[in-house]
Amino acid sequence: QVPKLQLLASQWWWKFTFHTGYEVLVQRLLEGKKMCKDVEDLLKQRAQAEERYGKELVQIARKAGGQTEINTLKAAFEMLKQQIESVGNSHIQLAVMLREELKGIEEFRERQKEQRKKYEAAMERMQKSKLSHYKKTMESKKTYEQKCKEADEAEQSFERTSASGNQKQTEKQKGSKIISGSEGGWCGDSKNSIRTFILLPAFPNL
Repeated sequence: QVPKLQLLASQWWWKFTFHTGYEVLVQRLLEGKKMCKDVEDLLKQRAQAEERYGKELVQIARKAGGQTEINTLKAAFEMLKQQIESVGNSHIQLAVMLREELKGIEEFRERQKEQRKKYEAAMERMQKSKLSHYKKTMESKKTYEQKCKEADEAEQSFERTSASGNQKQTEKQKGSKIISGSEGGWCGDSKNSIRTFILLPAFPNL
């Protein structure tokens, strides 16, 4: 069973080159930029509508008649025109306020754009550096594994050679003991009457 810490480490290493979190943040910033643009468009259209409506109200109030009327009816009619013109001016003023808000949003969006570009450039440099180091690490790992494989093969070959040499040495030692037991002479087989001379390797002149 793989330990939990080792499993997490292996998963982290596998995702080392991933930029999912960063990409999500960048995407969210881009969505925020689009949202700012949508708010700007909405306020701009609202300001245009308010200005257009206010001007129309002012124009209606100023073009209204009623000059021939007298007494309280004339005063009431004049008050009505003033109220309409006042409402129109309020809408025009609201349009001006909305345009002021638009300027603030546009400035905010431009600042965010500059900040985003600055951080994107920094992150791009960091990502390139990280990928470069990761590539070098993988190449080093591959070289290390190859060297380890060669070392294992060399060790196994050495062990086989050592085992073969030990076996030959053992056979020599056994032969030397046989010669030593016969005092360097000959051994006879009474059944077959065969004489065999065995020379000691250590004494080639015998």
